Amino acid sequence: MSADGKKLTFVDPEKVANNARVNDTVFQFLSIVSGIVCGILGYTDLKGLGAFFVFNCVIGAAVCAKLKGDVKSHFPSWDKIFVAGASASAGTFILFWTLFYNICHLF
Repeated sequence: MSADGKKLTFVDPEKVANNARVNDTVFQFLSIVSGIVCGILGYTDLKGLGAFFVFNCVIGAAVCAKLKGDVKSHFPSWDKIFVAGASASAGTFILFWTLFYNICHLF
């Protein structure tokens, strides 16, 4: 306890950095899977973009559920789960989405 009565929390920067790397790996892998699913289902335009946001919300919610809602002890803030993961995996999603759409529906 600090002098003003607030409970202090110790956060190890190495473990926070490791959690961020693991989170990025999870989002990358699941973006590959969701891109393949959207490509095979033939989603285009806003339907594919909407599916990207839905998949990222589901992935972020699953990560938060795995943390049992205690995000502050694993990440600096909750937006590091959703925003950082989605922005890092957007290119991967688009790559696999267009690749599998072309394989299944154009060729």
